[in-house]
Amino acid sequence: MKNKVLISLGSNKGNRKLNLEEAILQILNLLGEVIAISPIYESPSWGYEDDAYLNNVICLDTDIEPIKLMDALLNIENSLGRLRTTNSSYEAREIDLDIILIEGLIIEHPKLEVPHPRMSLRKFVLQPLVDIAPNWIHESMQIRMSELLLKCVDQSEIKLYGSISLYSR
Repeated sequence: MKNKVLISLGSNKGNRKLNLEEAILQILNLLGEVIAISPIYESPSWGYEDDAYLNNVICLDTDIEPIKLMDALLNIENSLGRLRTTNSSYEAREIDLDIILIEGLIIEHPKLEVPHPRMSLRKFVLQPLVDIAPNWIHESMQIRMSELLLKCVDQSEIKLYGSISLYSR
């Protein structure tokens, strides 16, 4: 069964834009069809002081089961230099890949919670998500993404940074 999956990407270490592009290319080559790519936004780090992040969101059409998809995304992070620590605090990273929403699914599993439990608090996730899926209904809150962004209390500044073109490489 195919699923439409919204995945958030972030990078604040190394060549941030290249990290996003490389992650998207690996997702495209290994996991399914990337059917939408949002613009890139720059935002301050969340939960700690460090270099600014570049963030965007993609929509993936895949037949990979959600837990296996999460494992595959963690492998992509690892291949791009991210070493997850057991430290539960926030830290700089070459790449961060999070499953935000899966069309029609709610998942509560030790490896994966969908919808992402903190997505509604983060403008750097919601703005690029709204750019590609404004009418997507949050599976548990039953609200459109565009409305969720309007209600978001995150006051951090996000700035349009640019776009990703996988065809100019």
